[in-house]
Amino acid sequence: MGVKYAVGGFTLGYQWSEEETGRATTNTEYKNDAYGVTFSINDDLSIGYNNYKSERTSTTNTESESSSVQIAYSMGGVSVRLAEASIDNQNYTTGAANQRDATTLSVALAF
Repeated sequence: MGVKYAVGGFTLGYQWSEEETGRATTNTEYKNDAYGVTFSINDDLSIGYNNYKSERTSTTNTESESSSVQIAYSMGGVSVRLAEASIDNQNYTTGAANQRDATTLSVALAF
């Protein structure tokens, strides 16, 4: 289930879902929440933030969470995008080895 609302330069979105694997033994259930906010500063520049949480209930209960911040600029045929993302408890496994951060830079030219 999800909802999106836009007003002026702001766009807000929220999504919720629930899932069960349906196994007779070791049934696993996931509860997911996600939201995002974007703001168009002008026709060429926008910024955004997204957050996603997923709680796994099984023999062990673990929560995975990721978030990202993005900025995008376009002018004519040139687009530049930058995103900074992080995830905690990747694959629903705790520990420092399951924490990730990433930065992505994209430059596109259209002729």
